[in-house]
Amino acid sequence: ETPPETSASVSGTKDASGNYVGSATVTVSASDSGSGVASVEYSLDGGAFTAYAKPVVVSEVGAHSLSYRASDRAGNTSAVKSVEFSVVAAEPEDETPPETSASVSGTKDASGNYVGSATVTVSASDPGSGVAKIEYALDGAAYVAYSAPVQVSGVGAHSLSYRASDRAGNTSAVKSVEFSVVAAEPEDRTPPETSASVSGTKDASGNYVGGATVTVSASDSGSGVAGIEYSLDGGAYLQYAEPVVIDRAGSHTLLYRATDKAGNTSTPKSLTLTVVSGEPPSDCPERDDRATVFVGSINTGVPNRVTAGGCTINELIEDQRAWENHGAFVSHVGKVVQTLRDEGVIDQREAAEIKKAAGQSDVGKPNRAPSGA
Repeated sequence: ETPPETSASVSGTKDASGNYVGSATVTVSASDSGSGVASVEYSLDGGAFTAYAKPVVVSEVGAHSLSYRASDRAGNTSAVKSVEFSVVAAEPEDETPPETSASVSGTKDASGNYVGSATVTVSASDPGSGVAKIEYALDGAAYVAYSAPVQVSGVGAHSLSYRASDRAGNTSAVKSVEFSVVAAEPEDRTPPETSASVSGTKDASGNYVGGATVTVSASDSGSGVAGIEYSLDGGAYLQYAEPVVIDRAGSHTLLYRATDKAGNTSTPKSLTLTVVSGEPPSDCPERDDRATVFVGSINTGVPNRVTAGGCTINELIEDQRAWENHGAFVSHVGKVVQTLRDEGVIDQREAAEIKKAAGQSDVGKPNRAPSGA
């Protein structure tokens, strides 16, 4: 009086939501330890029960319910059981190969050749099953897997072929890019060559009478000369644009150097000359050829250089002048110092020393005795 035991299972390809893609297959089984199974029946979506002989394939899109039962040879029939499932349409078969492209990058010369090396980047896309692999072949060699941009440094003409395959087995037509690589110029690490010449009228002792003109030149066989600089009598380096005229009496030292376009700067060279019988410009406020800058009686230690206008720093400071008050003198020195900084005659430290001395001096104060030149 015991009916058969029954069960059912559903198989097929599922999507992310658990639906069966394209079709679902329902397998029903039954067992009876008594008289044995006589028959198995099933009903799909409420239809009439029919004999079950093999797994039922359901391909109609939509939700489904399959009921099933079994009877034994003694006439006992099992209770009806059921399984529920849904079928969705299968995606159309991917028969389109991937889209591919390639680009070449690197430093080019005027002829369009890549200098030193070229880098080839290959890309592929496939909206269907997705890209499975990309392959490339350089200069007719066998195809190999592409995983990163390909750097080509061999000098000469090159051709890189490429293709891609998708997960459905479609392979794109072969495409190629052509390019040429030329050797890179060796890096310029050599500074310019420099020289200087002095012209003017000399006396019997070799001194320059009235003034001397210094002409500086530089050459660079690598990247080329970017600029020339000079420093006169310990002053800041200035850009050299034309020959330097030195017309103040005394001994002078000029340093010069040059820098190329690769950033290499030559070791400074120097020349020393002496000018005699040179008179200062007539428009200098006063005459003061002392070696260092004095402000009143305070020696700043800053070299008393000749400025762009031909006057010395001491002459521009005018500490021999009868100033209305100390504040007016200090303000005047501040303006002179700023001009000298702008012209590159003094550096920041020297400027600070001169302004400090002006503040500490007694120039412009009542009962101040003039200092000697």
